[in-house]
Amino acid sequence: MLRLVFTSVLFCALVSSMSAQWIKQNVNTTASFRGLSIVSEKIVWASGTGGTVIRTVDGGTTWDVMTVPGAEKLDFRDIEAFDADTAYILSIGTGENSRIYKTVDGGKNWSMEFKNTNEKAFFDALACFDRENCLAVSDPVEGKFVLIRR
Repeated sequence: MLRLVFTSVLFCALVSSMSAQWIKQNVNTTASFRGLSIVSEKIVWASGTGGTVIRTVDGGTTWDVMTVPGAEKLDFRDIEAFDADTAYILSIGTGENSRIYKTVDGGKNWSMEFKNTNEKAFFDALACFDRENCLAVSDPVEGKFVLIRR
């Protein structure tokens, strides 16, 4: 019995040491990141403070650091990416600080898809089912969640 337990523990230790390892990535920014969208082992997008979005298309060897024009004071809390070129980002905050932007050219250009007009709403989550169908949710306003969809 003891031999079986020892063998099981040893096996688990060996398997866990052969699995993926965390590797620290250096990115040239001081932004704090909250949103992450992993498209594949090569393509990853992240969103953060100061209107910052980063993207890698080579598995983290290099990172593109971009600031969305006109959004330098916004905090991007959520990001949904589909490939190396297409992503939606959601900024948080009350009123007009809650916005959704979209890029279709890898972040070279961003279009504002939504700007909140409800002063009590605070959109902080985004989920996309595909490139054209997404939902965003606000914290409750007067006891009810506020949802928008595309």
